[in-house]
Amino acid sequence: MPVPVDGRMAQQIAYYRSLRSPGVYAPRGWQCRGWDGSNGTILVVTPRRLEPPFFPLPPITAPAVMIQTSDAGSSGRFHVAIVAAQLFALIADEFIATIRQEHVISDASLQAQPDPDDQIQYISDRLVQFTTPANRTGLGTDGLFEVSEWPVRGLIILNLENEVNSLTEVRVRLPPALNAAAAAIVQLETTCIQLQGGCRGVPQ
Repeated sequence: MPVPVDGRMAQQIAYYRSLRSPGVYAPRGWQCRGWDGSNGTILVVTPRRLEPPFFPLPPITAPAVMIQTSDAGSSGRFHVAIVAAQLFALIADEFIATIRQEHVISDASLQAQPDPDDQIQYISDRLVQFTTPANRTGLGTDGLFEVSEWPVRGLIILNLENEVNSLTEVRVRLPPALNAAAAAIVQLETTCIQLQGGCRGVPQ
């Protein structure tokens, strides 16, 4: 997989995956922990191993990289609909209308707008890159990541053609000393997240 990451930077990055979760790139030598359930999967990579208890899922305040999938054909459909309404309302209008008709989640949750502090760039009509600034809430903190002194960069892609992994979200929060690695990971994941099976190994 040719990507715009030089050789020295590629040596600082490793590929992590769990049994059922898509993989993700993160700094080499870190530890990963995965969860899977009826709604989808989560894989978190951190400098030190996350210790139990693992339920409820632990909030993450330290540096981390995570990839999360939500399934539109299961209980994950509600999260898929909420994010789709925020970011992909035009291409997901029929799906959102179907979820609205279930009357399980409020109409207000399907009318939420992206946080004004988020910096959002559309790569396509179903893929966005975003940055949630330090000490702000937004797409970067919509999940396990809590607000911290470092920004969160990430990607979100919607693929309603697949009931499994219909929505995939990548979040990257690294300290300033690893800004170059964070940028490289986002570049790699921008390619990986658009592949049907994701990436499966070391960048070339």
